[in-house]
Amino acid sequence: MPALPLRFVPCALVAMCALPLLAACGSFEGNAMQRVFDSWKSAPIEEAKAQWGPPRSVQSVPGGTAYVWIDEIPAAHAPGNGTRDAGLELPPATGQCQRKLVAGPDGKVTGGDWSGTACCIQTLMGRCAALLNRTKTTG
Repeated sequence: MPALPLRFVPCALVAMCALPLLAACGSFEGNAMQRVFDSWKSAPIEEAKAQWGPPRSVQSVPGGTAYVWIDEIPAAHAPGNGTRDAGLELPPATGQCQRKLVAGPDGKVTGGDWSGTACCIQTLMGRCAALLNRTKTTG
């Protein structure tokens, strides 16, 4: 098998390093978000609403009510990007992280889930720690 031309070596190295990083990010993200939802189990949904702010939507689900929050995080851009300087840049894309808590008829959180493209970014920025139930962590 012939050796890769030198111009492909940096790309191959970046790809080899990026895959484990993305896998670790997903694992770290999942663990952090699971800790958030576990901290809210059996807590009154009103406490979550007081800490997280008003939900974006409220939906009736079997066995209770789902409260949905959506965070939007703008994509980062490298400084001095030529297309931006020339006014040719596409509108910036935003990442999202949707969090959902489900409360039973008694108003207590029974579970939750998350989805989106920016939850890992929130985790790395420390945002997940602010989502933990403060009443359980402080008293």
